[in-house]
Amino acid sequence: MERRQRNNIVADFFAHGYRVSGSFDARQHSLGDAMYDNTTSYLAIENAYVSSIRQAGEITANHPMAVIVKDSLTFTLTMDVNDTLRRDQKYGSYLGLQMVPIFLTLPFFDLRGFLRLPGRLDPRVLLSSSTERYLTLVDVTAHVTFEPDLSFQGAAALVNKSQISFLGLQSL
Repeated sequence: MERRQRNNIVADFFAHGYRVSGSFDARQHSLGDAMYDNTTSYLAIENAYVSSIRQAGEITANHPMAVIVKDSLTFTLTMDVNDTLRRDQKYGSYLGLQMVPIFLTLPFFDLRGFLRLPGRLDPRVLLSSSTERYLTLVDVTAHVTFEPDLSFQGAAALVNKSQISFLGLQSL
């Protein structure tokens, strides 16, 4: 059975105290493939709505088209895990996947979720030796550090590794 890819992926992009909600055109490649692509440093989104994370329900600007600098992103949140996976992550491995509970701190946020690890990969090497710019987390809750009652939830997140201050693992 062939699975049809959706044309547009709705996502929230968080950076520097702001949230940009918009849709990514996924006809050419998935959001995960675009984020992990090292040949481009920008991501184009459509129907972008900008709000401060402090007042997340109040839209301060909207634009039919926006360009996001991928290195500036803190994390991206989606409602479907498949939207965040690269093509090579969507297929199984001999050793299966581990789902490791994780807690990490970022500017303005702390995130809780599960880290998808292939086979016997040791999660302690993720920040030091992996060349990828992002970590893919699933079943994510992002709490705003200075607004304890404010949180964002999603099925998956792409977290910019250069923005991580602390990474805590529940198990190895």
